[in-house]
Amino acid sequence: MDKTLEALALEIDAAAEDGNISSLNTLLNKCSNGLETATGQNRAIFRFFEANCYSGLAIMRSREPDYEWSWQQDERISEILSLRKAVLEQGFSELEPVFQCKILTNLGSRLNSLGRFVEAIKYWDAALEIIPNFAMALGNKGVGLIYYGQSLYDYSHKGILTAHAMGELNNAISKGALWDSGTHPEAKDHFKQYYDGSVKHLKDIEYNFDFDLDQWPLGESDEDVDYRGWCLRHQLFLSPLNDVCRHTAAAQDVIHLPNHTYNINEELRFPKYFNLLKQEYVTARYMLFEAINDENEHISDKDVLLLSGFDGVQFGYRSEQLKTAYRLLYSLFDKIALFLNNYFSVGLKAGSVSFRQIWGKIKNKQFELYPCFEKSKNWPLRGLYYLSKDLFDEVFIDVSLPDAQELASLRNRIEHRFLSLQDYASTVENTDTHSYITIADFEEKTLRIISMAREALIYLSLAMYREEAIRDNDKDSDKLSVPIQSMPI
Repeated sequence: MDKTLEALALEIDAAAEDGNISSLNTLLNKCSNGLETATGQNRAIFRFFEANCYSGLAIMRSREPDYEWSWQQDERISEILSLRKAVLEQGFSELEPVFQCKILTNLGSRLNSLGRFVEAIKYWDAALEIIPNFAMALGNKGVGLIYYGQSLYDYSHKGILTAHAMGELNNAISKGALWDSGTHPEAKDHFKQYYDGSVKHLKDIEYNFDFDLDQWPLGESDEDVDYRGWCLRHQLFLSPLNDVCRHTAAAQDVIHLPNHTYNINEELRFPKYFNLLKQEYVTARYMLFEAINDENEHISDKDVLLLSGFDGVQFGYRSEQLKTAYRLLYSLFDKIALFLNNYFSVGLKAGSVSFRQIWGKIKNKQFELYPCFEKSKNWPLRGLYYLSKDLFDEVFIDVSLPDAQELASLRNRIEHRFLSLQDYASTVENTDTHSYITIADFEEKTLRIISMAREALIYLSLAMYREEAIRDNDKDSDKLSVPIQSMPI
């Protein structure tokens, strides 16, 4: 890093430490100006500095009452967006490995604080792929897994996640851990407290560390093994275990709804809704697997006369299967919003419900959360809310995913216009009616959408579990409790 950037870093640190909001805003402008001419790894560094400015502003706001559970933390959204942009910069890979790990670790920690604990694990793991003994990634992941485990209604899964957390925390406080700028005593003590707590919990439940998590076969045929192995590698099973391991125990779609209550004579409808959500998800998942992995000509493509447009477009059943999977997965978000509208009695008409608009409305040019969400201390539910900000909406344009608008545009083009998938990028231009994308690029975006859909379904289940605890319906004799059976490992 050159001296100019080093001086800027010191200015940002000093402004954040002093709580100087005016200086932080001035430094944000300096970062924006620097980005106009920066190239290579310097662009990623400016994005990181930009994120640090937003972090400093968020710390100032955190002194306000109830900020920790505030659902409108605009500074954190901006920080996440800047960190994500830093990772996407071409020069990110040119940074020193420790610098890369700092960015990835910070991104995971910010997402985790807002309830995006499933997504956070991926960034901590990405840091640990670069430096396996990076202390802050190990420690933050361990703490995150403990809270993830505490959010589960399945006690056996909670034990497994806690055991993984214990391992990460132990590595974080060991002598071999790498600290980016010398050992941080406060952080190390923090991780040690959580490590001791995890050890005590596992001792109390008599956790069996020798239990074989690979005792179940992946399938009876080569096709089963290929498909389920692909799902495991891409972390696509609806099981919290698939967030921490690739053992065959994780190769099950076990997430469903927790025990919950209804008024007498009320329809027992929520398991029916969740069944449909799960079935559409697993169907789209298999369609995606086939589209990506099956190169054989499909019977429906035989003797079909098509004219060449000399634009590199690949026609066929598999291409349409890939587009259908994308469309089906994207539609799950609005259906989850319908579930929320019903369960939380938001009161919106079904035709006006969407995943971005279920949370609140624009009033006097300001966004206002609906009362049922505003004061809620429901961590997974807040994760759903912040996940919604990764989807673009013309009314609510604040996003925390750099290409959110492109993902929404692809869905719109599949549904209402013409989208062609190319074997290779050609020089043909996109129009408002017809656009192109390479198959490789579209597959990558579909994998991103399916990961987001999986994340949303997990948060939905765990948000309901938390909400049932908040409502404490056991004290109401006029309620009917519906137990949902799960088969523990």
